[in-house]
Order: sequence, then structure tokens, then C-alpha cells
Amino acid sequence: MAARYDLIVLPGVANDRPEARSLAIEFARHAHRVFWLHRPDEPWTGPNPPNFEPIAVEDISPDSVARVLASLRSDRHVESAALLVQDIALLPATVDARARLGWRRVAFESGAADVTIGAGYGLDLLSLESWPARWAALDREIRAAWPRASVIVISFDNLAYNKMCLASLIENTDYPNLEIIVVDNGSTDGTVELLRDLAARFPHFRPIYNQFNAGFGPANNQAMAAATGEIFVLLNNDTIVPHGWLTRMALHLEDPSIGLLGPATNRTCNEAQIDVAYATYGEFETLAARRGREFPGQVIPIRMLAMFCTALRRDLYEQLGPLDERYEVGMFEDEDYAIRTRSAGYQIAWTPEVYIHHAYHASIGKLLPTGNYVPLFRTNQVQFEQKWGICWERHRPLPTS
Repeated sequence: MAARYDLIVLPGVANDRPEARSLAIEFARHAHRVFWLHRPDEPWTGPNPPNFEPIAVEDISPDSVARVLASLRSDRHVESAALLVQDIALLPATVDARARLGWRRVAFESGAADVTIGAGYGLDLLSLESWPARWAALDREIRAAWPRASVIVISFDNLAYNKMCLASLIENTDYPNLEIIVVDNGSTDGTVELLRDLAARFPHFRPIYNQFNAGFGPANNQAMAAATGEIFVLLNNDTIVPHGWLTRMALHLEDPSIGLLGPATNRTCNEAQIDVAYATYGEFETLAARRGREFPGQVIPIRMLAMFCTALRRDLYEQLGPLDERYEVGMFEDEDYAIRTRSAGYQIAWTPEVYIHHAYHASIGKLLPTGNYVPLFRTNQVQFEQKWGICWERHRPLPTS
């Protein structure tokens, strides 16, 4: 099962296209949510499979349709969507959804869309014999309309954290073109068996197994070298992600001036840490959804990002190269990469519209009771200061809304 996206079928000015109706049913049959917009005098008369919702639209003008699309995001929590445009007169109604929400546009015989259906125009569905085959071909084209994202997680024991992180990642990542790469650094607590099970069930899940603890920097470099995405997200295994998190972060990276992007969180080392209160997973989801409504499209400059969740484009990675592996086990790779990013002329920012739960130091914190944490921190601090010729300054969380 690949990551889910929603299909929104816009109404036509004449009779609805029979091919649109057949495609809508196929998408619903394959577990996509389908929203069929129609005029009140032409209600949906076909079958009503699960995940299928007809919505009457009183006025099919571009402005009215644009309002309906906005309500679907807020009321139905639509994060990634393909807009199937039956009549090109409604393409203007999709411009805002494409620019502001990142939704992709699919149109019949119109070159203005992300995906075009029709012989001589793009994907010729009628050349395929069955509607399931036509759905599969269109599904591939729609997914390819989003830049591929590679979400990278490093695991080293901590089975309970791994389960929570990966469960939320698989369930809540409403992003159509996705691969999940987990580099395991020699776990012996059942994590390897978990990864093998997930790889067998999800085709976009790619584990890499190390026989020893390679450390944070080398393991992430190993994953980025193997990644096929145009977007990389380095995600700690002690995080929980909500619905829509990746769609919103990927949209911000369409701004070529942004090099590194992170979310808001409950625990980090800088002003991306915000004061929040929740005690259950449901309350966490409610909080994350509310922030998405309150801070849509916002980004805030920041000096550096702790790499518990950091997104970047492949072009930046190829320009700057991998993380510096001189920092043993972990710590200071993030500060180092921030300086390299700014030196290359890119901004570093966090977005308050994306909120991710972070347990903080679930892996490297194991060094605290052994007494090895502070010596490691000091060693890496010296490495950092000698490399850049500066004195490292501690970050302090600043309260924000």
C-alpha cells in the first residue's frame, strides 16, 4: 500500500464525463477518499463505495469552487489532493489550490494541468482496456506530479519508540510520492524484525541494516546516498508525526531561497520549541490540526535546526555534500550543516504550521547515566570550534505561540 492522497472531482458545465465517473469509483475502491462535486440538479446516481462523498455545489463559478476546496481542507482535513477538472473553464478555480496548498491538477485535454488526459495531450487512458488499468496508469502519473520525498530514520534499539514513530509515519504521511528509508545501526531488541515486517507489507519502505552503530552522521549519509527523492527529511526515531506534516513541509521547499526547514515541537534546543500541553495521542492530533489552521504558509527564520526533523532539497545536498562525520556518535552535525547552508546563500527556517512531537534524546540520552554524554559533547564542541574558528553559543528555547 502506497501513501494515500485524495481525489476531488470538479463539476462539468454539461453532463459529467462518464470516464470521470468510472475513474472516481476506481479511486474509491482503492482506498482513496473521493469528493465528487456536482450541481444540485445533477446529483450523483452511481454506486456509493466507501470513501466516496458527493458534495452539492450551488454555484460552479471559479470563486465558489475555490471556496469549496478551501472548506475541504479545513473540514475534511484534505492535505494532498489531485483535482480532476472535467471542464477547463474551472481551471482558474484550481490556481490557488495549486499554489497555496500544493494540490495537483488533472485535466482532460488541457496542457495547463500537472497531468493531462487525452490522446495527443498526455496520458491516453482509452488505449488501456479496463478501468482498473486506467486507474493504475493515472495513479502513477498523479504520484509522479509531486517531487519524490525520502524520509530517513535512524534506529538503534529503542523498539517502543521505533514502533510509535514508524506507525505515525506510515499512517499519517498523506504524501503521494514517498519512500521511507530506515538505517538500523545494529539493533538487538526486535527492531530488525519490525523493519523486515514493514518492508514486506509496504513497498515504499526500505530498510538498510548495519552490523554496528555507525553513528548519526554516517548513517544519515548512508541513507541520503541511497535515496531516490528530490526532497530529503531527516527524522529522529523518537518523534511522532501528524497528518499533513510532509505535504506542508514539501510545499515550503518549493521556495528556492529556503535551504533547511524544520517544524514546531515540544522539545528542541531553540525557538522552534513552543509551550504546549497534551496528554494523549488524540490531543496531539488536535493540536497539530489547529496549528495548521492558525499558521498556514508561515515560515520563521532561525539560526540552526536540530536535526530531529529537518527537510532539504536534493540540490542543496548535492551542493553542500553529506553531513560532516568528524562528530562522533552524534551532536553538532546540525550546527555544522546550518553554517554550510547559510554560507551557500540559503535561508534556514521553521514553520509553526507543522507540529511534531519529540521525545528528545531517546538514543543519545542513553549516554547520560554512563557518564559518557558530557565528554562526547565537549569533544564534538572542540571539533566544531576548531573547524569554524568560532566559539559555540548555546541555544535557548524562546516561548512563542
